[in-house]
Amino acid sequence: MHEEADAEVRTILERVTSYYGFVPRVYQGLRHNPAALKTFFYKNEQLATDQALNGLTKELIAIGAAAALGSEYCLDTHIKGAKRLGAVDDQIFLAILLGASVAESTALSKSLRVWQR
Repeated sequence: MHEEADAEVRTILERVTSYYGFVPRVYQGLRHNPAALKTFFYKNEQLATDQALNGLTKELIAIGAAAALGSEYCLDTHIKGAKRLGAVDDQIFLAILLGASVAESTALSKSLRVWQR
């Protein structure tokens, strides 16, 4: 059974590598817990293969989210993914600005609510 789990982990990491060209840190960390890795991977695979949005749009959304959260490594990963799908610098820059703007607006609105109490 352990060999079977190891084989599935290897397959997942190969699939991730085929998409990004490398194994992002989140997957590197999760490989030590095969159940968590499988859950995370298959959820994200489902989102990635859903056809409601094209791949580039999904990567640009991920760039905005990574910018909003301040996650440099995720930002780097999704910038590489977006470029691989044909993104130009203006699109990436706008996604970063939009994400940062959402984060700023969120912090401002929460702070103003506390202050107004």
